[in-house]
Formats: sequence, structure tokens, C-alpha cells
Amino acid sequence: MTYLLDTHAAIWLLEGNTRLGVAAREAIGLEPGGSVALSDISLLEIAMLAGRRVVNLKPDIELGLRSIAEQFIILPITAGIAADAANLTWKQKDPFDRVITATARTHRLTLITKDRAIIRSGVVPTLWD
Repeated sequence: MTYLLDTHAAIWLLEGNTRLGVAAREAIGLEPGGSVALSDISLLEIAMLAGRRVVNLKPDIELGLRSIAEQFIILPITAGIAADAANLTWKQKDPFDRVITATARTHRLTLITKDRAIIRSGVVPTLWD
């Protein structure tokens, strides 16, 4: 396991959306099947997006989330991840981004993200274009 997907990257990968960066797509394609990780907080973020109808989970939110969870290694929030998320020195206030970033840091994974604030922060290795 080398990569952790940011929530938007996971959604775009599952949708086959071309907005997923070229380098990100290539890197994911090089990973053995099912060896790309997702923070468990991304499941909550996806559920919330589905509840607001920003994304469509079929046949319903719970079964859609179960399907997503089966396609990735799901990494849980630990005490260490929570502490790192709270102590990150960048100004990002979004708890989802903080936990996802701390998860990548804790597991020493490259974060696949388009989020410029995360990329500019330099607090975690990132990959996109």
C-alpha cells in the first residue's frame, strides 16, 4: 500500500471521472488490486455528500458505502491520527481534510489529492498531475 485517496479522488476514481489527475490515475493503476487506502472519515464525507445529493450512491447510501469500502483498504482514525490532525501546523480548519492528511502521515502514504491547500502546506507527500 502506497497511496491514500482524498475523498474527491476516491469519488472520481469510482465514477471514472477524467478530473482525476493523470499521474494519480497512473499511480493507482500500478498498485496491486485493492491496495489503495481510504480514510474511514471519507466514508462519512461521501455519505454527507450523498445526503445532499452531490453524489449518487446506488441502490442507497448504506449499500453504496459498503460497496466503496470493499474496494479500498479502510484505515480507521486512531488516537495518534486524531492527535496529529489536531496538531497540524497549517491553517486548514476542515476536520475531514485534517484527518485524511494525518492518516496519510501516520501510515507514511502519499496522499492523492487535488486540494491546493494540502499540496501547498507540504505537511504530507502528495500526487495529482
